[in-house]
This record gives sequence, C-alpha cells and structure tokens, in this order.
Amino acid sequence: MTIAHTPAGAASAAPAPARVDLARTWMLRSPLAGGLETAADVLVLDLEDGLPAGRKAEGRDRARAAADEAPVWLRISAAGTRDGEADLALGRELDDRLAGVVLAMCAGPADVAHVAASLPPGTPIVAMVESAAALLAAPAIAAHPATRRLAFGTGDFRRDTGMAADRIALSWPRAQLVVASAAAGIAGPIDGPCGPVDQARDAAVHAVAMGFTGTLALQDAAVPGAHAGFTPSSSDVDDARSLLSSTPDGPVDGSYAPTLARARALVERAEALAAL
Repeated sequence: MTIAHTPAGAASAAPAPARVDLARTWMLRSPLAGGLETAADVLVLDLEDGLPAGRKAEGRDRARAAADEAPVWLRISAAGTRDGEADLALGRELDDRLAGVVLAMCAGPADVAHVAASLPPGTPIVAMVESAAALLAAPAIAAHPATRRLAFGTGDFRRDTGMAADRIALSWPRAQLVVASAAAGIAGPIDGPCGPVDQARDAAVHAVAMGFTGTLALQDAAVPGAHAGFTPSSSDVDDARSLLSSTPDGPVDGSYAPTLARARALVERAEALAAL
C-alpha cells in the first residue's frame, strides 16, 4: 500500500480518510532531517521528540516549507504547553496543507477537544497514550469524535510505569488500547516503535495478534518487515475465502459464526490494503 508519494524533500501527501484508518506504518521523522522520502504509509514530521529545545522554531520553519510541496502530518507537543500551542498555531497557519496531527502525551479527552478546536475542522487526530493516567482514560480518549486512532508511546509509558520492554509486561496496556479502540468503533491502535530492524516483522506479527493494526517507525529499513507483518498473507486470505465460500456438510457449533466474521474481516482488510 502507498498512502502518499513523497518527492525529495517533501512530506507525505494527505491520505484519504479511509487510508488514515488503514495505515500500517507511521514514520516519525525530524523536520531537520536531510531527506523526507519514506516507504512508510504515513510520514509524520516530529515537532516533539524530533527537535531539540533550542531548534523548535527552526523545525517548524522546515515543516512549513515541506507543506509547500504536499500536505503534512505533524507530531505536536502536549496540549496546553508552550510548544504545543506553537505547534497548533502552525497547524492553523497550514490550514488545508495540514493532513493530520499525532498528539503527543495525550492526557485525556479534554486534550483531544482542545486540539480539535484549535485546528481546521475535521483534522484527523491520532492520540498518543504515553502514561498510566492516559491509559486509564483511553476509553474516553478513543470515544472523542475527533480521535481517529490511538497510538502507544511505549518509551514514555515504560518510563512512567517502570514496566519492562518485554511482551508479557506490556500485554495488558496493549490490550487496553485495543479494547478501547474497538469499543469506540475506531481502527485498531498503532503500536510503539518496532525496535531493531531485524525484528520489525516479528514485532508486527505480535502486534497483530494483540489487535493492533499499525506501528510507529523510526527507520525506513524497518518498513518492509512491518508491512509484511501487518498485511494478511496470501495463504490466510485464500483460507478465509475458502471458508466463506463453502457450506458445512454437517451441523455447526457456536464458534462457526464468529469464525466466519473473522474470515470476512480479514478478506475485507486485505482487499482494502490492495486497493490503496
């Protein structure tokens, strides 16, 4: 899938609404970086962690220049902070050259409401859950009408909670984000950065098993593996289609209808990804 074609030095073009929900890889890139081309589904210019404190204004200038080439996604600093307000001012200035925002350190639905009210109407918001308090507020964050997806900020979450990086330790918070997203009727959440490049596919496969549908990324070399992990395999799609087209020979039990629903969802996702 290609959500945006990125000419040299330009950020990703604005994805169509459905593509925001389907995007598998979200590349966080400092606007100070020399090149902004990426194979990721969405390129996000990182105005938060991607800029040292003394170069925030310069980074916003670079993002403004990139938006002259194509609409940009911005990762903005926490709502209500000085940097966050400056990032929102840039978003308002960009207007239709703003494709969407990834809201760092989202503390609750009030943060989403503030960002939504501060930006052009309908701007997609991906809310990053990065603390224990935000995790407990995840159902309300996901349910806000302006929230398109949740994202898991694993590094800051681990710093806040003291949890280790292993999968067992993080399985409960990951499950909470998946359940909150499903209950709110939005697309599955975006996982934290996929770690070492050689583990990108395995990390994506695990994330899919948890119910995630995408990941943040920091290196382009991780994108092919992440895409492979988040895209239904041809054999799984064939098996699902075979199940959907067959008629059971005998009686079925209570697992039959849920199995059909999962098969249908897998085929629909595969077809949607292939169409992008």
